[in-house]
Amino acid sequence: MSVAVQTKDIINVVIHGRGGQGAITASNLLCECAFRAGFKDVLDIPKIGAERRGAPIQGFVRLSRDKEIKLYSGVRNADYTLIFDYTLLDIPSVVKSLSGIILLNAPEFMNLDCIDPSFEVWIVDATGISVKNKLMISGFPILNTLILGAFAKMTGIYSLDIIKDVYKARFGKNWEKNFLSAKEAYESVKKVGRKI
Repeated sequence: MSVAVQTKDIINVVIHGRGGQGAITASNLLCECAFRAGFKDVLDIPKIGAERRGAPIQGFVRLSRDKEIKLYSGVRNADYTLIFDYTLLDIPSVVKSLSGIILLNAPEFMNLDCIDPSFEVWIVDATGISVKNKLMISGFPILNTLILGAFAKMTGIYSLDIIKDVYKARFGKNWEKNFLSAKEAYESVKKVGRKI
C-alpha cells in the first residue's frame, strides 16, 4: 500500500461490477474485514438502481482508522477502484471515473490501453480461479470473495487469517471453498508494469 494511503484518515474505495457478481456483498465483506483488522469505523454504500444480472452496478466503501465516518454520499476520488469485470472498461463513464490504485479482474493478457498509464494497476484472474475451483452460483462464477483476497495482498489492510474468520462466520459450510479460492487470488494477483 502506498505511504499516502497508509496515513490517510479515511480510505475510499469504489467497486464496479455487474449484477450477480457479488460486488455489493463484497463492499459489506470488505467493511467486515477492515473492522476486524482494527479500523474504528467502516461504511459500505451500495448504489442500486434497476439491478438485474449483468447490469453495471457500483458500491462504495469508506474505512476510517481512528474517527467516525460522517460522509454518506458516493465516492468520487477513490484511493482504490475494484473492477469485477474487465468488460466494464468498454463503458466510457466507467473509464472516466477511474481513480486511485486499480484492481482489475481480467486475464493476464488484457489490453490496458483504455486506462491512463499514470494509474497503478493490479490484475487477478478471479473468474478463471472461480471456474477452476467450481465456485459458482447458477452457473456463474463467484467473484467477490476472490477479489477481496487479491485486495488484501495489494493493500495489506487485512490478513488472510481475518478473511478466514469472516468467511467462516458468513458462509457456513461453504467458507472453505471461498477461502481457498481467495487465498489463490491473494497469491496470484500481480502489479502490472506500466509506461508513464
